[in-house]
Amino acid sequence: MNNVIGFILNIDGDNTDLKPLLENRSMSTLPFGGRYRLIDFTLSNMVNSGIKHIGVVGSYKYSSLIDHLGTGKEWSLSRKTQDLSILSGYSSVRYGDSVKISVRDLYYNEMFLDHNPDTEDVIISAPNLVTAFDFNPAYKIHKTNNADVTMIFKKVRPSFDLNKNDVFLDFNRYRISSIHRNDESNSDYVYADMMIVKRKVLLDLLDKANAIGEWDLMDVIRDNLDTLRIFGAPHTGYLSRVNSMKRYQESNQDLLDFDVMEELFHGEHQIYTKTKDNHPTNYGPDVAVNHSIVGSGCKIDGKINNSVLFRDSKIGKDAHIDNCIIMQHAVIGDNVTLKNVILDKYCTIRDKATLVGTKDDPIILTKGRSL
Repeated sequence: MNNVIGFILNIDGDNTDLKPLLENRSMSTLPFGGRYRLIDFTLSNMVNSGIKHIGVVGSYKYSSLIDHLGTGKEWSLSRKTQDLSILSGYSSVRYGDSVKISVRDLYYNEMFLDHNPDTEDVIISAPNLVTAFDFNPAYKIHKTNNADVTMIFKKVRPSFDLNKNDVFLDFNRYRISSIHRNDESNSDYVYADMMIVKRKVLLDLLDKANAIGEWDLMDVIRDNLDTLRIFGAPHTGYLSRVNSMKRYQESNQDLLDFDVMEELFHGEHQIYTKTKDNHPTNYGPDVAVNHSIVGSGCKIDGKINNSVLFRDSKIGKDAHIDNCIIMQHAVIGDNVTLKNVILDKYCTIRDKATLVGTKDDPIILTKGRSL
């Protein structure tokens, strides 16, 4: 992968029901799994696959991305030597969910794509994919077939939570014969928001898109299907795309499944994240923790079931936490009952409070709320 660069797209998520959790951050930096951010998975997968130069497109909510990525050292990348580049997103027009791959985000970052003339291929990925994926087998398919574009695909499953702008693929062997939107196809295979494309082909497609005013690279690829060599490479294993509150809850809950946890975090490669040097969690004498993830630095004096707690949270005496996601630095008082609740960072819940949501309609407290 010496001649490959990575390009991680921006998804602002403002058009989803995740918006209450995205007031101060982009989708890339949405906290996940007790200690991670969503972008950690895509970024780690690229690094573990041997990609040494990666560009990350930021949104107008830049601060959380810059704070999280820092110098890039946790991913063995360095912003000083331009191994990691935080790129400007095109934000003068809000194009919403209709655009799959923003031409403007790519076109206005051509300097990054042109930075190294020896670069042969670009791997483009969304930032909201929870998976442990090695790009090398897909890259082997790409090179073996001398493909212009290789699209990573997944067999359709109910858990993928399909959208109107999802792209379905039809094949003649591994070569893609047609590309359809969700409402136009009955194909069993969906584009998994990752692709490999020859750099020169990508630059040519961007020029064509800019000339005709096209916003979506996927549409440009579809329009040139007859002249390009476009192949597919399968994704096997666990993949969850976090694009709704439902998928956010379910994906966090998936981590409580041993097989999913084993695949994501105990395989050949690890998922890297920003390090925090804090003390182990302190458990009181009457604590009961069942089927839950508890981050480091917490102080637990209550009962926790089927929940995900992030670092440095405090749970008071006789508190009952059930089916909840509690982000960093939460303070939950004594005799509190929380069920189907999502607390953003720095939330405080007073003693004896009760909050009960439902699985389909959780109660959400935004960052810094007190109750």
